[in-house]
Amino acid sequence: MENFIYIVYEVLYNGIPVYIGSGLPDRIEHAKSGKSHNPKINQLFFKDPDNIVVQILREGLTKEESLELEKEYIQAIHPEFNIVHTKRNKKVGKYWK
Repeated sequence: MENFIYIVYEVLYNGIPVYIGSGLPDRIEHAKSGKSHNPKINQLFFKDPDNIVVQILREGLTKEESLELEKEYIQAIHPEFNIVHTKRNKKVGKYWK
């Protein structure tokens, strides 16, 4: 039996999506903690925390559904702070200095 407890969420800065993620519902806390695995989110948190908003895009998903939807959202929106599932994950161009 699968658990339908996973979410897909976005981190917005000044209303612009900068990161898409998925996980359990408490996963969104990393973006507003200064302890994210993503150093760019941490930089925003310490610079301008009042303009960071985290929104749940989808909920009630299986882990597999959440991972697939996360990938689709990343490929559609191209958030600046995502690397996986984008052209930026190929070590070429300005994103890899």
